[in-house]
Amino acid sequence: MTILLSWIFLAGQASAVVMGPLPPAPKPVQTLTWEDCVALAAIKSPTLVSSNYALEASRASYLASFNGLLPTLTLSNGYASANTASKPAYTAQGVASMNIFNMGQVAAIKSASAGYSQAEANLRQTSASLRFSLRQAFAQAYFAEKNIEVAKKILEIQTKNAEEVALKYQSGKEYKGNMMDAQAKVLQSQAGLDQVLRSLRTSRRSLDQQLGLDEFSETAVTGTVVAQTPPDFPNRMEDFLAFRPDVAVQEAVVKTQRAAVNSAESPLWPSLVANYARNRGGFTEFPNTTYGWTAGATLSYPLFGGGLTSAYYNSKSAKRGLDKTEQDLRTVRDAAIVDLESTWAAYANTMDQLQFQEAALASARQRNNEAEIRYASGLLSFDNWEVIVGEWVNAEQSAIQARLSAVIAQAAWEKSLGKALGE
Repeated sequence: MTILLSWIFLAGQASAVVMGPLPPAPKPVQTLTWEDCVALAAIKSPTLVSSNYALEASRASYLASFNGLLPTLTLSNGYASANTASKPAYTAQGVASMNIFNMGQVAAIKSASAGYSQAEANLRQTSASLRFSLRQAFAQAYFAEKNIEVAKKILEIQTKNAEEVALKYQSGKEYKGNMMDAQAKVLQSQAGLDQVLRSLRTSRRSLDQQLGLDEFSETAVTGTVVAQTPPDFPNRMEDFLAFRPDVAVQEAVVKTQRAAVNSAESPLWPSLVANYARNRGGFTEFPNTTYGWTAGATLSYPLFGGGLTSAYYNSKSAKRGLDKTEQDLRTVRDAAIVDLESTWAAYANTMDQLQFQEAALASARQRNNEAEIRYASGLLSFDNWEVIVGEWVNAEQSAIQARLSAVIAQAAWEKSLGKALGE
């Protein structure tokens, strides 16, 4: 257990202020790269696995919908006995039928196809959202570890500064209040280190959740996490709409509603069914005596209930539903364009802020180094030195946050483009 001792001098007598024990950084059970996290989330994430199951179910329903137009064949074998002198009779029959023309079955296929398309769009939307959440959790875990390094560095320098002020106070060259203020900065720095150590565990737990791990494990991350320069502002944001999962989902909803209109209008069309039957009978279980065969076709057209009267109102209702979904699609497309523009602007703004923070950090480090020398030689007052040290501490912390914000902003832009996990 690490114990930090900072010696200060009060009223000419040396006394030791013992800082609280630092919580040790949790040892990672496994260390993963970004590629490792993507591969693990692809098979472990419950939201993605659930969407895959939904897609498989929709695909099975779509394929099953074709059965309504396939021919059917029914085989039967019967036995009959009566309280007479005649022998028991056996019958065998085969009946084949096929829908030659049935708009209701065609509408059912279109509806199942629309449901399949919607499931595909939902899967991509889930994958894009998971990619963003996973990237965010990965970046937070990565920069939480970097924050520990910065917090330790700040604590080390603040401790050194406090010792220097204490020595000056002992020699009568510094005020007691300045010495106490320097010691308070050490306490503040240690509290900051404690906080980032706790945040590390929280960020790792969030990463475990996105990976789909049911039990918490100390998962560390490795690699390089750097935000790329945003692209130039696109001339036409509409060109990206084809890749947006939310737009694809709503387009599938419109397709589903069109199928509902077709289904509502199907009673306005006649249906034609062809059938063929062959019969055999005799006194054995599998008779070979042919009684005859029948073949024919049935043309039907429903009237009144289930026919014209119901079709009129059902069709009207379905068409109004279609009008609604088309307007909803307009809303989704317009919102998608606004989201693309605002996300790109946030990305560009964050990168501009990152450039400023990097420059401010370089400047603050240089000024802090110079101020340390000037204060030690008596060319700089404590108050001015404290301001410069405070600016350096803020610059170190702000730079870490700016790097994290830039990575998350890039991930948000890529989500708005519809990038799925693994892309």
